[in-house]
Amino acid sequence: MSFATQLLGAIRPRGQLDSEIRYGVIDELFVSGAEFPSYLRRFAVLMTLSVIIATYGMRDNSEAVVIGAMLIAPLMTPVLGVAASIVLGMERNLVKSAALIVGATSGAILLAWSLQLLAQQTEASLTPVLLGRTSPTIVDLGIALAAGAAGAYVQTRRKALASLPGVAIAVALVPPLAAVGMFIGLGAYDEAGGAFILYLTNLAGIVFAAALVFLAVGFTPRSLLERSRRSVGLGLAVALGSVLLIVGPLAYNSFQIYNNARDVSGSRGNVQDWLGEDTRLEIFRIKLDGDSVEVFLGGPGEPPDTDNLAVALAERLGAPLDVTVRWAPVLEETSSVP
Repeated sequence: MSFATQLLGAIRPRGQLDSEIRYGVIDELFVSGAEFPSYLRRFAVLMTLSVIIATYGMRDNSEAVVIGAMLIAPLMTPVLGVAASIVLGMERNLVKSAALIVGATSGAILLAWSLQLLAQQTEASLTPVLLGRTSPTIVDLGIALAAGAAGAYVQTRRKALASLPGVAIAVALVPPLAAVGMFIGLGAYDEAGGAFILYLTNLAGIVFAAALVFLAVGFTPRSLLERSRRSVGLGLAVALGSVLLIVGPLAYNSFQIYNNARDVSGSRGNVQDWLGEDTRLEIFRIKLDGDSVEVFLGGPGEPPDTDNLAVALAERLGAPLDVTVRWAPVLEETSSVP
């Protein structure tokens, strides 16, 4: 027995979904015939607006604006369409949904790249909201799996459709794509790669989890499942393989983030000792990047010479370091009332 067949055999549907609900989901996920051109136009308009909103939201460091982009993004439909195509053995619809995803992905990156070039911004575009989409971890995969399961469940429970916008917010598809285009426009290719891995994580997690839920709720008729057991099992195996391929980079990022957080926490004590007990300076942030350390301070009075700090941090981290201290002075004013 092949692995694909074993995987499929491990999923035992609880009953069968009502045929009327099944056909309603199919009609919603797969638009064809004379309606397809108008659907494609609506999809393109919403996708374009979503990318524009996400791009400017990340540039302005506004998470609320980015959430608005997630709400109008139409990309969840073809992604769930891929999952439904797998469990129904619909090869033509699988190709059509996958082609729509590829086209939307390419167009979103190109549009965000164009907007970034038109803005002619550099460092000012690197906001925390934008940078937050460059280091996906295992947690992001867990969110994608949960969102995919929720999306499939909501599709098969028509009374729960009001929850679909919440699913779109839980797993962001368009913002990472917009981030890829923005980073390419800035020449920050490592960050662009990180954002694209986040997008692939969301994509793979949603498809795999949604396919499992579609099977578990009886979305696939028993007779069809028996006839197409091999092809459905193969589709599930490919979806699982995609998830497993992405686990390696996510685990590496998780490890790096953990180590960085540990080093930053330990370095804070060294910085505080360097400043002394009587200091009036406040530590705003410590940034570790390879063999360089940036310390951001604020407050009245100048910081001490950095030589002692560089020695202390090098001893803690076990390597020579370039230490830069960025200080924002604060002027004190006193007044008295006679």
